[in-house]
Amino acid sequence: MESRSGRRRLRSSLQIAGAPMEVRPGRRLRSAQPQLCSPRGGGGEPDHISFLPQELLLLILTLMGCAATAARTSVLSRRWRDLWTHLRQISFNNLAPSIAAALGRVRGPPAAAVVSLLEVRIPSSIRHPGPVGATATRLLRAAVRLEPEEIVLSFPWGVEFQDRRNLVRLSCFQRTKSLMMERLLFYCPDGEFTALRTLSISYGLGGLHSLLPRCPHLLVLSLKFVNDGFGLVQNGSISLHLPLLQELFLESSIMYADAVDIVAPLLKRLTVSFGTYKLVSSFSVSAPMLEKVSWHSWYLGDGSIVRFGRWSLQKLCLHTGNTQGQLPSSLHISASASNSSWFTSNEDNFAQEIEKHLVADFSLLELRLLKAGHVFGALVFHLLGITRISRGIQRLKIVLERSRLKGKCSSNCSCQPTNWRSQTISLTALEEVEINGFEGQEHEFDLLKLILKCAPVLKKMILQRSPEASSNNSGSTKIYDICNTYSSVEFYVYESSRLMHGGLIYPLT
Repeated sequence: MESRSGRRRLRSSLQIAGAPMEVRPGRRLRSAQPQLCSPRGGGGEPDHISFLPQELLLLILTLMGCAATAARTSVLSRRWRDLWTHLRQISFNNLAPSIAAALGRVRGPPAAAVVSLLEVRIPSSIRHPGPVGATATRLLRAAVRLEPEEIVLSFPWGVEFQDRRNLVRLSCFQRTKSLMMERLLFYCPDGEFTALRTLSISYGLGGLHSLLPRCPHLLVLSLKFVNDGFGLVQNGSISLHLPLLQELFLESSIMYADAVDIVAPLLKRLTVSFGTYKLVSSFSVSAPMLEKVSWHSWYLGDGSIVRFGRWSLQKLCLHTGNTQGQLPSSLHISASASNSSWFTSNEDNFAQEIEKHLVADFSLLELRLLKAGHVFGALVFHLLGITRISRGIQRLKIVLERSRLKGKCSSNCSCQPTNWRSQTISLTALEEVEINGFEGQEHEFDLLKLILKCAPVLKKMILQRSPEASSNNSGSTKIYDICNTYSSVEFYVYESSRLMHGGLIYPLT
């Protein structure tokens, strides 16, 4: 895209040449004088535009936005014929059979003037009458000799991946540094992408596992799939072993995989997003140089995959590393309670599922609990009992959200399947606890006392009381008693965003 000043100079030059024209990026040229194709003679108007310097003609072709359109400008005059083949950025927005033949006329670029971009980006609004595999394969084969530095292949959603006639054979581009493919059914070439450093595949299908070994110097890999059944899973496992990779972005809905195995000795940044319909037996990440992790896992379907009593696991997110150094490494867990007793609880399964995703250390644990009148103390202490959590967390934040579903917890309710009030856990690193939405119910005070008893180096306790707790005078008295008992801990109690008690102990009203 040229600058505004460049476009103004172009319009000025065209007007001086005597052919007022409107030039808009991405559109064809529209002329007030349609007789541009005739040189002098024959009764037609003189072809002023063809006498412009070649650099201005190339700028006009660049502003057309599509090489297929530029190729058709050869009908204007002999001066225009094949001029588009000098473009350094070649873009197509369709797969007409004539395009491959047109590319064949392009001379191989000299070493100092390589093609920087070859783009085939077909909008979804364009409907192709038949399969695209053979045409796209011929186009890529013709483009090999251009040695493009960057390749973008984007097909519309309407292409049927199940139709093998849409299968595209990738040619081997040995000097290409960046390759991006969207919605492409492909299989890989016989050679290697020796210069490839960045590979991005979105909703791509086919020969991923045969393509990756042919990219020996890959540094950045981005994979985004509708689900893991097409090209990502091999022998029941998502296995990525990449010796030089430094950044990995992986997004998928897991439907068939039984394990995820990532081995990347030089990996520095890992971004993973899984939507799971089933339990995966193991997540293994071997990356000793890892600096930044963003790991997201959603539990899809009816929410019954992982349960603890009436609580079901909804989401788990692990974040480490921050360029500003302001945010701590953190683990975020979301769970919701249900009044339905249809599903079976499995306490061991709940803890094991959490442990699978702990691929990096963290210091902050945030629990976001959507409760429907049920006790959450048993769930909290079950999570705090996980070894990787109890030994490492320095801050604990619990956010209590009220559900629209009303419910009341009975004394033998399955939301507290163990005698959690008598448990003891060694929280040796815990220094700060924050609870938002504290209602002052009996089991909440039991939870406070247990945390205070199990955290010997606790320094600060922050309670944000819910609106329902503001009129509970007995709750205020209990908080005051706890403050007196644990005088070494600073208590900060907020009610409706107003500090009611901070640092110093005095009666709450």
